[in-house]
Amino acid sequence: MKILHTSDWHIGHTLYAKKRHGEHEFFLLWLTKQIRQRKIDALIVSGDIFDTGVPGGQAQKLYYDFLKSILGTNCRTVVIVAGNHDSPSMLEAPSAVLESLNIHIIGLVREIKRHVIPLCDGNGETKAICCAVPYLRKNEMVKMQDDDISSDEKIVRATARLYSDVTEEAISIREETGTDLPIIATGHLFAQGAQTREGDGVRDLYVGNLGQVGADIFPKAIDYVALGHIHSEQSVMGNENIRYCGSPLHMSFSEIGKKKYVLEIDTKNGINIDKIEVPVFQQMKAITGEYQEIIKEIKEIADEDIWIEVTYTGKEIIPGLSADIQAIVKNAKAEVLSIRNNAAISSILAAAAESETLETMKVQDVFLKCFDSNEFADKHRQELIDCFNEIVAELEEAE
Repeated sequence: MKILHTSDWHIGHTLYAKKRHGEHEFFLLWLTKQIRQRKIDALIVSGDIFDTGVPGGQAQKLYYDFLKSILGTNCRTVVIVAGNHDSPSMLEAPSAVLESLNIHIIGLVREIKRHVIPLCDGNGETKAICCAVPYLRKNEMVKMQDDDISSDEKIVRATARLYSDVTEEAISIREETGTDLPIIATGHLFAQGAQTREGDGVRDLYVGNLGQVGADIFPKAIDYVALGHIHSEQSVMGNENIRYCGSPLHMSFSEIGKKKYVLEIDTKNGINIDKIEVPVFQQMKAITGEYQEIIKEIKEIADEDIWIEVTYTGKEIIPGLSADIQAIVKNAKAEVLSIRNNAAISSILAAAAESETLETMKVQDVFLKCFDSNEFADKHRQELIDCFNEIVAELEEAE
């Protein structure tokens, strides 16, 4: 059978306050076309369907219109799991209705059997088994442990236990059928070795290295792990069958030039992976340099339908930089979404440092200043910083 793996749609996302509903609409129309043309049997969405836990009406409409659009196609089973950006209860609210359409929504950890879903082909025959695991919230993992979770070791242990339990259930179903059905698992997590890009919008799931898991937490019986959370397509530590498909849109200007994909998994003869490149639905460009370089580049592309991020790197402070740039694109197609004036920012920060107070500093900054003002051995530095960050995260979560 053919399974399509996608994730991290982030419907409702804004880029420098610029709404991206148009891009998401084009993507979902394109995705429906791929499902039809490639005769996809099952669709797996590995989390972060929405950008926030309280998506607006237009974002929700795009989501439900898409689900409606694939009814009647060869795609007989849809499995959607919640990511860390999603509200699991909001996603699961219509699950009773959607399950009657063979659309399975898994937001929270419940009884193990609910997480094990048969994947049917276009003829309605079960051809694979899905272990649907959503993003695991810390309070859920506390319930899986005999004591409170306060270290990465305990988080990893709870995660591994859940994957072991759902895989055992899938194996028992496979044994009942007397067939060698492939087992496909989902996950929305940060795997060790996964590569991120600065500014790509990927949030730390916990703090620092907490919550990062190794490929060994996935039982060997799993034939393919469809991961979400990281926004670039990649395998995990050389394991080709444990993969992130990445986000379909460029989530920031730092991702410009990076190709985006959804993944087709064909189980006919083992696991065969085909990367399907997602078109670019909105042109974007990052312009960096001195004043004259920036002005010249913007003039050259002013008549294009393009979003621009500007970073001025010159040392001379130019107060009218923003006004000069906006004047060029005032009646043009191009839109400048951000202008970063590094010279002005450096000047402001230098002045602010002289009048810095506890009220204007982050708690982490206060801790680091206290740390640096005392004589601690360097070998304990990172360990103490990690402990402090964990305490802050737990206090914020409790609030």
